[in-house]
Amino acid sequence: MDKDALREYLNTRRQGWPYEDSYHVDHMDGHRFVARIGDELAGLSYAEVNADSTEAVMKMNLKSQYAEYGIGTELLNLLMDDLQQSGFETIRYEIPPERYAFQIYKNLGFSVERRDEETVRFIWRRHK
Repeated sequence: MDKDALREYLNTRRQGWPYEDSYHVDHMDGHRFVARIGDELAGLSYAEVNADSTEAVMKMNLKSQYAEYGIGTELLNLLMDDLQQSGFETIRYEIPPERYAFQIYKNLGFSVERRDEETVRFIWRRHK
């Protein structure tokens, strides 16, 4: 999803959203992004990386009351951009099947690597 499309999507999701004036995302050290509403932590995205590897594993947590407003999508998009700019060749992301939101991950360039009863594992590979 390009930056303009993401911005338009987020603006649409947040019309009439009561948190707009107090919402912000910070880029922390390393590959970590934190979303806050006022002083409260709303969500975070981060990557587990090995210094000797070209692969990263993305993780994300979002408080349920802030779901459906595009915060998770924004956190994932920022982390993906950060990892791509850092030169990672492969990025994986694993979630429980009941949280399966294929279109969001497809828009970020992921494909399904494996799916079973416990997890859906997505993979993104840099095109050469």
